[in-house]
Amino acid sequence: MIRAIIFTLAFTSTTIALPARANCAVADALISQYGISFSGFTQTLPRVSLPAEQQSSPQALLTLELPNQNGHVSDGFSHTALINTEQKRVWILRTGGFAGVYQWYGPVALPAVDFAGCKTEAGGMPQPAGGAG
Repeated sequence: MIRAIIFTLAFTSTTIALPARANCAVADALISQYGISFSGFTQTLPRVSLPAEQQSSPQALLTLELPNQNGHVSDGFSHTALINTEQKRVWILRTGGFAGVYQWYGPVALPAVDFAGCKTEAGGMPQPAGGAG
């Protein structure tokens, strides 16, 4: 009986310690490759004022929320990917944080083209929430 309890506790603590997955290959790859979390990035990404996607057709653009795999932090950053499927590149929008930022990074290469399980929205660039700018 004690072994069963110890096994259950060990399994439960191991399960809880694992990071949540997005169930979206593109989001998982971006999060993993650039270390995207509530605290920012672990890899250096080029900062830009706006993505260079004004000339792209709206049909080529998708937006994808990048989930925070370390849980919700009220003053942490949120990230959204703007994906150009024709050019195979991604721009990452960082919003929120303690000071309320609205910052673009990229472009980075599109890591995977399998969007199965991804909750994307077609066309257009994400707009700042709450008027941050």
